[in-house]
Amino acid sequence: MTAIRVEDRDTWDTFIDESPSGFLFHKWDYLHLTANHTKSTLLPYAVYNGDEPLCVFPLFWKRMHGINAVFSPPPLTVIPHLGCVMNGKFGSLKRSKKESLLGLIAEEIRGELLDLSPNYLSIAFVPGFHDIRHYLWDRCDARVRYTYTIDLERPIEEIWNNLHYKLRSKLKKESKSGLRLERSGDISTLHMLISERYRDPSLDIPPIKRDYLEDLVRAYPEIGVYTLYDAEDEVAAVVAAQEYKRFLLWMGTPRIEGVHAGNEYLQWLLIERARAEGYRTFENMGANNPDLAFFKSKFNPDLTMYFEVEKKDGLGAFSEWAYRSFVKRLMMATGRV
Repeated sequence: MTAIRVEDRDTWDTFIDESPSGFLFHKWDYLHLTANHTKSTLLPYAVYNGDEPLCVFPLFWKRMHGINAVFSPPPLTVIPHLGCVMNGKFGSLKRSKKESLLGLIAEEIRGELLDLSPNYLSIAFVPGFHDIRHYLWDRCDARVRYTYTIDLERPIEEIWNNLHYKLRSKLKKESKSGLRLERSGDISTLHMLISERYRDPSLDIPPIKRDYLEDLVRAYPEIGVYTLYDAEDEVAAVVAAQEYKRFLLWMGTPRIEGVHAGNEYLQWLLIERARAEGYRTFENMGANNPDLAFFKSKFNPDLTMYFEVEKKDGLGAFSEWAYRSFVKRLMMATGRV
């Protein structure tokens, strides 16, 4: 068993494309853009058993004010889960083989981390990666996190009938109001509305940086900005989505004041669109936010679990707070949002 740093973009992206658990967040250019905009060092590890890659494991290293931090993903990137991606054969293995391989992978990554000597370590694994025991045995703290998913392999009539009855009533009304949906790569309106919301001093983190979001959309046509317009060409709602293996409703704006239930109707149109285009899963981020959870629950999604692990020493105890606070002050002071 050997952990190496991957140097080849095609080798990495081919593995991500072929793994059922790979997200767009894991792709080579996405990772490098993230490293650049967070001023961190990307460590793209792969763990091999002989010539066969068992998993890839992107880590980000950053040193700030004498503190070494290792993240997967870094804060302030709107990446919900990252961590390791297992190869396509892993799911079919017997339990004893899975546990043996996971132990060896954890050991290899632990060896790499020893060289980095992080004061703070944070990893958010993808949904479906539930066996985090090796990290618990290594005295990491664990946190359960959630995301919403909708099974799109069901008939659309079944999905519709499972919506909250008040939501169905709103959607029927909006279907007759002349709203239209457009997809583009223009992030201007989306970012402006998000930035206005996050200027509220009660929020402890800034939004995604505009130049980072622009670079991501430029690099990946799988990222689309969906805007809902009313009959007078006024914006009723806008979101960003990622369309890679699953349809991921990635970022949305606060409700735009007006007569329309824009956010509700836009989300329903995207569910219909995703199903028509053959996606099996619609993921709707926001289940960890109490201000969003009840609204999103009206679509009757499944509550899907994933795990974050964290480990810190005395110096690292305040490092994430310091990182977030420092970056927020800098971004707000310079207008870099």
